[in-house]
Amino acid sequence: MYQVEEFPEVWADACIRESDGRFLFISLYGRDGSLMQFMAAMQLGNKEGGIQRFHLRDDDGKRHLVEVGGVDRLGKHTGRLPKQNLFGPLGQLWVFDKNLQEPDRANRIGWALHYSAVSDLGSLNEAQEHDLDDRAWQLIKSLSPVALLDHWRAEVLAWCRDKQAVQIMGSDLYPTLGPVKAVRVSLSEHFLDFISDGVRVGRLRLQL
Repeated sequence: MYQVEEFPEVWADACIRESDGRFLFISLYGRDGSLMQFMAAMQLGNKEGGIQRFHLRDDDGKRHLVEVGGVDRLGKHTGRLPKQNLFGPLGQLWVFDKNLQEPDRANRIGWALHYSAVSDLGSLNEAQEHDLDDRAWQLIKSLSPVALLDHWRAEVLAWCRDKQAVQIMGSDLYPTLGPVKAVRVSLSEHFLDFISDGVRVGRLRLQL
């Protein structure tokens, strides 16, 4: 768990950040009043009593900077922990970029998230990589304006990774925290050229 340094009664168990430090997803725990104060501070931004960034502190005391960014982009989902728990009545709050909910089909951009009980800092194990590949492939097929055949998967994924059309979120500066991982898919016109050229020269075969 990660303690929110500026709001010590609020804790996070997962956070995904963009390359500029803005969070895309964060999972928070705390009493209702503490969670409401934290949300209000984010909404105030640079006004008095507001925050534009905060820090998550891990068990070893290491601080992880999290930028808030524009709050208009954020959605939330609330829940409650069972009353019979070690910490008393606690609420759970997911705060996320609304773009995570639905792909942007006009610009062919989408996101996929994966939860794993293993919460290695920033790193992915083989099972996580395989699951994210599955989700990325399904998202690519959904966003592509042309039909894709499943036996093209390895070639298409390799091209997408090389051209950063598929990006696993997390960097050395802003690693993912906790058990939730994310992949971003963005298909440009170059992707369509790759598919059409691949079919034309026989690199992407219509039949096995």
